[in-house]
Amino acid sequence: MLQRLLSWFQRIPIDDPVDRRNGVFMQWMLLFEGLRMPLNKLYLLLFNWNYMRDTLYDTARTGPRVAIAIDLATDVAMTLAAWIGIWLIRRGRFRPAVALYVGVVLASAALAYGTFGYHENFVDLTLVVVLALSGLMLGRRALWTTYFVLMLVFAIGVIPPQIFSDARLWRVAVETYIAFPGRALMSYLLIAIVIDRSINALRESLAESNAHRRELKREIAERERTQEQLLHAQKMDAVGKLASGIAHDMNNVLGIILGFAMERDRLNPDLPPDEDAQAMADALEGVELAARRGAAVCSKLLNFSRHDVTHTETFDAVSALRDIQPLLRQLMPSSVHLSIDTSRNGLPIRFDRSQFELALLNLASNARDAMPDGGRCTITIASHDASTVTLSIQDSGAGIPEELRHRIFEPFFTTKPVDRGTGLGLSVVYSLIHRAGGNITVHSAPSGGTIFRIQLPMADPVAVEVPAALPTDRVRVWLIDDDDSLRGVLASALEKGGCAVIEAASGAETDRLVEHMARPPHVLVCDYRMSDTDGASLLRRLRHTLPSVPAILISAYLDSDGSAAAPEDIYSERLPKPFPPSTLLARVLAAAARRHASAMETSQLTASK
Repeated sequence: MLQRLLSWFQRIPIDDPVDRRNGVFMQWMLLFEGLRMPLNKLYLLLFNWNYMRDTLYDTARTGPRVAIAIDLATDVAMTLAAWIGIWLIRRGRFRPAVALYVGVVLASAALAYGTFGYHENFVDLTLVVVLALSGLMLGRRALWTTYFVLMLVFAIGVIPPQIFSDARLWRVAVETYIAFPGRALMSYLLIAIVIDRSINALRESLAESNAHRRELKREIAERERTQEQLLHAQKMDAVGKLASGIAHDMNNVLGIILGFAMERDRLNPDLPPDEDAQAMADALEGVELAARRGAAVCSKLLNFSRHDVTHTETFDAVSALRDIQPLLRQLMPSSVHLSIDTSRNGLPIRFDRSQFELALLNLASNARDAMPDGGRCTITIASHDASTVTLSIQDSGAGIPEELRHRIFEPFFTTKPVDRGTGLGLSVVYSLIHRAGGNITVHSAPSGGTIFRIQLPMADPVAVEVPAALPTDRVRVWLIDDDDSLRGVLASALEKGGCAVIEAASGAETDRLVEHMARPPHVLVCDYRMSDTDGASLLRRLRHTLPSVPAILISAYLDSDGSAAAPEDIYSERLPKPFPPSTLLARVLAAAARRHASAMETSQLTASK
């Protein structure tokens, strides 16, 4: 039973921890006062009436009847204040409860002292308790307010009774000053100062403790967030390593798919379209788009884990956007209307084209996720001025709250569900844009959609190269790759393009080609990673025999083995996988033409000497 009562007293709906602990004590104190005062008065009236009448009521300033009425009324008021205070505390209103009790006691004291006067030897401990309660429970302001009210109560108690009949107020004031209890003034002042200093020390200690607690809480939250980011970074590093490990084979497969998909170009556009052939061509176009999407996913992972090579080039941003338009349309669901507005004129920029496409895909994916119920996505590219290209991606989604807008480019920050977002997309875009010397901003309003605006420096117009003359005979190409399927697709495309291809599946086979070489190749095409060697090491060996033959290194991740991002020598270039066979053919013919032009220039200089 007692345990239940104690538990009941502790269950009070007060949020402040200090007030909640003080509230438990105040309930017991008010309960004690609410019982003590009526029982004590009843005892005095029943068993000590003569003493009360002779020493208190008959000597009162107002006469016995009024004195008895005031005495009983003040006791009833303080008793009611105690019980009402308990009721208020039980409802969570701690400070009003204490203020009510202190105020009623002070008002009752003023009435009692005005009625009975102040006696020098009279010690009223209730007023001391009230002074302490006001300071400890309500604070410093309440403490000193109570102290000055007590001084006023004492002044009321010592004012001469003839104040109501004597017109000489100055004499009344002098007599009041002389009669004022100086000892009580100093005693209560000392108590107030001690309580004030104690309260101040406790409050300062509490403030410091709360500050330390908040700092500790912030540090713990920061540590948990850092640990979560570390775990996420480790997870993404593992994903990056896994992606790097399979990227070579995956991109080989995508390269094969792209190679076979490009076979649809063999259809003669001058002949009337055959229904089955056209259906097959459309299917192969869909296969090519799917392969490009797979290549974009690999590129996204490899770029974030820094296993992708940045190949900066000058290209037309308008043309690049048009080329990726079918992939962007496939990315959007049928409920989202995609609108692309491009400039009629070319807008050259210096960027890695694959990374430019990756940034577009990331922003388009975010626009799609912002419109789960459908909407409109508008992509616009135009020249902001003579030196800047502006690309805008606008959606009609719910928008980004202002308190989250400054964090959207942070790595691993996402508002998407766990199974839908990693928090990497926008951070990758931000990194790519700033690496290219550009700037990205976001404008959003609640229910007003979001606009991502990218500004990139405009490059000099792409120079139109005049095709150099090719060698008089067929371009001889050594194709070195350990993937039989991909090597077959590339060899077929090169041969159809007019090249004479000699294949090798390993470094050892290449060494045998060198040993039995009748005529050197015009161009070397070498895979970067093979089962028995890597392209860089093989190329260094070949340079002893073929020092100036152009070489094209192909791989999914050319810098993952610790090699430099730059070409190994001035005759080498790199081509990241996957790529259409037509791209390799164009690179081979261009390299052969450059090599032939250089040889012709050298021979002319030699002849002139």
